[in-house]
Amino acid sequence: MPQIAFIGECMLELSGALPGSVFGAAKLGFAGDTLNAATYMARTSRLLDQNAKDNAAYITALGVDAYSNAMMAAWQSDGIATDLVQQIDGALPGLYTIQTDHAGERSFSYWRDQAAAKQVLANGHDAKIKSAFDRFDGMYLSGISLAILSVNDRLKMIDLVGEYAKQGGKVYFDTNHRPLLWQDDQTAIAAYQAVAPLCDTILPTHDDDAALFGDISAEHTGRRWLDSGAKQVIVKSGGDPTYWCDHANNSGTITPPIISDIVDTTSAGDSFNGAFLAAKSQGKSTENAITTAQKVAGRVICRHGALVDISDLVLD
Repeated sequence: MPQIAFIGECMLELSGALPGSVFGAAKLGFAGDTLNAATYMARTSRLLDQNAKDNAAYITALGVDAYSNAMMAAWQSDGIATDLVQQIDGALPGLYTIQTDHAGERSFSYWRDQAAAKQVLANGHDAKIKSAFDRFDGMYLSGISLAILSVNDRLKMIDLVGEYAKQGGKVYFDTNHRPLLWQDDQTAIAAYQAVAPLCDTILPTHDDDAALFGDISAEHTGRRWLDSGAKQVIVKSGGDPTYWCDHANNSGTITPPIISDIVDTTSAGDSFNGAFLAAKSQGKSTENAITTAQKVAGRVICRHGALVDISDLVLD
């Protein structure tokens, strides 16, 4: 079974139970954009093939504390390999909180400056990752994966995925741009453009890229990334059609199903990406993989939380 390695940060999530309340009862969980994508790849793969297993691995750094151990146990139970999670004594995962107002609007606060994930390449762990290249059919990372790293480690990460690409590996990338994590826009753009030529597929969200690059349409976003060296681009646009294009001059749009009961879009893009990769890994065409991804994302946004149960979802 093909295995894709997802690189990034998973944080503890503390969400208030009562709208409009800061203190009081709260729910503790975990989430992170690349971990969300890995989870939905694993879960979607099982929906497409009940015998699917061992098709997602996660690469990050955690501590040796109870929270880190519990997260790893949860990932393992979801079929995600954790042997490339570096556990560092004295380090802790990052934390974020979610407050929801009476209108349902969510706001986030983050404590991640000392997060263990920033040390994912420390202690020679980059060499351990490289030694596992042969077992991977792809490597997935995001703009957040790069943004949390120091300047030197960011360059090392780009070199690492570049080495993997030179060996024939497929690199998948979602800009998932978060301005507050970057020194400035130009630093982010330089990092993204360094990754683009290494990529088999880039999976951006049009709104994110429009804000950063000034793209006027999903097609503009797709064509710009092709011009930057990507082989294929899948542009997510919420409820609007998903645009795709590739270096062989193929392109098209796929209209997602209409969703009327949206409650939480936190993991819409992450679930789309994971489901798309699951479908492609099982031999589906780009168009069919997009359709599968839209169905999974459509289910996810109708439930609260980043990681929701999709086991009863019917996929073709």
